[in-house]
Amino acid sequence: MKNLTRLVSMLLVFTLLITLPIGMSALAADKEVLRVAWWGNTNRDKLYFAINDLFMAQNPDVEIVTESPGWADYWVSMATAYASGSAPDVVQFQSNQIGEYCSKDVLLPLDGYVAGGTINLTDWNKGFADTGKYEDQLYMISLGLTAQGMLINKTMVESVGMTLWGEDEDITWADFGAFLTELQSKLPEDTYSCMDFYNNNDLTWVWIRQHSPIGTEWIAADGTFAPTEEMLTGWYDLANNLRGTGAIAKAAWTQEWATRPWQEGPLAMGKVAVFFANANQYKMFQNGIADDIVLRRVPTNPDGPNTYGDLLITSSFGISKTAKNPDLAARYIDFFANNLEAQKIFKMELGVVGNQAIQAELNKDADPSDVIAANYLGLVSSNAPAFMPKAPGVWAVQNEIQSASLMVAEGAMTSLQAAQYIIGVANDMIAENK
Repeated sequence: MKNLTRLVSMLLVFTLLITLPIGMSALAADKEVLRVAWWGNTNRDKLYFAINDLFMAQNPDVEIVTESPGWADYWVSMATAYASGSAPDVVQFQSNQIGEYCSKDVLLPLDGYVAGGTINLTDWNKGFADTGKYEDQLYMISLGLTAQGMLINKTMVESVGMTLWGEDEDITWADFGAFLTELQSKLPEDTYSCMDFYNNNDLTWVWIRQHSPIGTEWIAADGTFAPTEEMLTGWYDLANNLRGTGAIAKAAWTQEWATRPWQEGPLAMGKVAVFFANANQYKMFQNGIADDIVLRRVPTNPDGPNTYGDLLITSSFGISKTAKNPDLAARYIDFFANNLEAQKIFKMELGVVGNQAIQAELNKDADPSDVIAANYLGLVSSNAPAFMPKAPGVWAVQNEIQSASLMVAEGAMTSLQAAQYIIGVANDMIAENK
């Protein structure tokens, strides 16, 4: 009889185990599951995992399930998930995609959670917080902000007897071109003043904002793509003229070097003196290169509608409308963004944080390069045009802008042809999203 009782007990346990999802224990079956997604890599994933572990330690009734594909695969995965109604509860976005996803009514407005105190924005820089707004509603909470800047090899510049302008000084596009041309005349063969920026979409948007009336940089009053032929032709001519002086290499050289990892790339290997990149990458380059690398602001357009066109680039968390427990999702986002211990783990991975009290604490023990980047963001945000999310359809055109830039670099298109092509494609994409 005892053997029979033991056998029945074993069968009951076995039946219970095989009915649970793979990888989930009986204990986990009683927990609230929160699905969280971000674009990642091996090193970045470790930071998120550590913060998730910290949250679960303080919330033992919660089990966090994660997804973290690489950048390109991530957006394919999220588009598919939202189309099928199976999106994760908490999803990471970048400012470029805010308009695309908010317009599709797939995200939950967060204003109620802020008003109720679940998400605390008391110590936040208002401009940073507003990067999560679309049509005056808050949909996303920033995990870090950055902006385009120039990484310049100061050692290389000074080695040929030239000096740089100060970190709080501006340089116009015209003066920048003259600086690159003079520098190029002093550099050895197969070394260039500046890395080509034909594939830098973030810099393209800065140029567009500098040359557009405030509030009209993406969509004109008639609902069409706002950038004009003159504006885009000027952008393509800018790089093409620098190629003509030799300050920027030919397209084939750029393509070869652009495929290399940053440690073997043109700035790290001393093949270019100026490299446009987001400010949160400054630490990576400065700490990985023996030469002195400095951070300077993007050239300005003092004679145009806007002297500055800096676009604050935010990586943010939002909550899907299909979230099983949106209240839990909001608590998680607040913890990630506002918990000092969590932010000490994250170490400004995605840029300067919105919570200024936490940023001040982080600066006390931060890498000096992080402090420089944080100060840079403070400078940029002080007089940059107000954040304006891209309208639906606008973000999708950036790959076409990059492709056209390459064709201009290769001589397959004129600057005017490229501008006309982009305007046509952009208007088609905007029409599809109406």
